[in-house]
Amino acid sequence: MVSKLLALEIYPNLKDLDFRILRGVELNMRHYEWVPLETIAKFARVDIETVSHRLGKLDNWGLVRRRSDIGYIGYQLTIHGYDALAIRTFAQKGIIKAISQTQIGVGKEADVYIGITPNEERVAVKFNRVGRTSFTRIKLYRPNLIDKRHISWLYVSRLVAQREYEALQLLSPIAKVPKPIAWNRHTIVMEFIDGVELIELTDTDLTEEEALEVLNKVLEEYKKIVEFGIIHSDMSLYNIVLKSNGDILIIDWPQYLTSAFPDARYYLKRDLQVLLNSFKKKWRVQVERSKIWKEFESSLQKSLKKE
Repeated sequence: MVSKLLALEIYPNLKDLDFRILRGVELNMRHYEWVPLETIAKFARVDIETVSHRLGKLDNWGLVRRRSDIGYIGYQLTIHGYDALAIRTFAQKGIIKAISQTQIGVGKEADVYIGITPNEERVAVKFNRVGRTSFTRIKLYRPNLIDKRHISWLYVSRLVAQREYEALQLLSPIAKVPKPIAWNRHTIVMEFIDGVELIELTDTDLTEEEALEVLNKVLEEYKKIVEFGIIHSDMSLYNIVLKSNGDILIIDWPQYLTSAFPDARYYLKRDLQVLLNSFKKKWRVQVERSKIWKEFESSLQKSLKKE
């Protein structure tokens, strides 16, 4: 379902004080599940009455939520408030000057919109919307989170975005992945891609021969990435884009693992099984799986020797 970016609608109504208040809630959520009103007022350097009035508006707009049954009046930042802070940062840094309400990607845990740079170039702006699936996955590479008593979903969203940005920085010079431009909080700005995810294609959009050609491009690219030392670990038709020029891109990298990860071989094999099964089911593409796996195991071993 396509949804509008609420923070974008509210953005013109926000004052500098509102952003200071949102920032105060954000920073103090490290220490409080519900940030006390007095703490927010102190951070924003205004009196209680003024900050309470502005928080009331921010609450009505859906950027914060209020709770008063905990022995004090406390506030949390919502994902929409987090969106507003990220948009503000990108605007202040001159990375984007506008964002369209047109979505170019709607995932289970991320929404992607078209952004416009000061040079009038189109970019993709990806807002992570983390759920429990991502939290389970992120514990693989951030086990220290397990011991934290209070973990904000906003913080986990930030870690997911940071990890994907790092992966794109590593891979974009050597592989066909989106080129990263900037990262802030739970949001990544990257190159705009003129193409379509394979999951959106029907079984008649590609012939068997065309689908085999696409699969071979994906496999060759993925072998290069594995030899570099990175495993996607969530490969599927959702994460492969067929560009308008017939080339491919492999997208969505927040769950990547290194080849040195203890279960790397398992996740690599699962990636290949999902990929090959999908092409067989949708376009009746048959390949010699044992040969493909042998080639990927060789790439995996080469990456380990580089460690």
